[in-house]
Amino acid sequence: MLRVAIHSSTLRERSPLNQVAILDIAYHNREMLPNYLVAMTVSGAGALQPGIVEKYPRWSGSLWDLVARALATLLYPQAAVPPTHSPDRRCAYTTVACATLEKSSLTERGVHLGSLEIAQAGKQRGVYRVTMDEDILGEREAEFAYGCKRMSLPDLVMRSICHVLFEQDVAGARPKLVVPETLLIDGEERFDIQSLAEPARTGFMRFMHQHFPARADDQLARAKDYIEFLKV
Repeated sequence: MLRVAIHSSTLRERSPLNQVAILDIAYHNREMLPNYLVAMTVSGAGALQPGIVEKYPRWSGSLWDLVARALATLLYPQAAVPPTHSPDRRCAYTTVACATLEKSSLTERGVHLGSLEIAQAGKQRGVYRVTMDEDILGEREAEFAYGCKRMSLPDLVMRSICHVLFEQDVAGARPKLVVPETLLIDGEERFDIQSLAEPARTGFMRFMHQHFPARADDQLARAKDYIEFLKV
């Protein structure tokens, strides 16, 4: 399960007192294109109606992309995500916000996977800079404008992710499932590990070292191992 905590503070100053929302993302089924159950509790509003992010490919893109789609599903369950307005002197705004991304399983709890920090860019109301970091894919930044009559930090976080990944305030096309080309070698389908795009390459290498250490250094990996990796 993934858990995202959203705070009205910097990353360094976050605490239970400034936590404004908790987003949970869990597998509905374990497949290469699984459905994800998503749920969120917002301070002052309580639990939102749960939703489903359908057919989202594993290990094919940024974890924050999945987070943005989960937020959109919960914040706009009956409609397409609307574009934001240009900020003006009367729009609602914040000076800082942040989010952390963790995973938990039967054997691990609270494993840090990424963080995101939003700060007002200069003195102009409604103009922000976001710094987004995550395991494997590293750190990226973007500057964007966000105008609204009432501030919603979950919506602001969603828009910031979209600006980093798509250079717009709504999500683009979902990532494609990473499927390597294979070669038939001695009667077995194999592929070059280096042909995998990130984060699939690093994720698969970690999987092999954990589950099949005797084969972990093989650069021509078995296709059946990759299929198993996508289902774990």
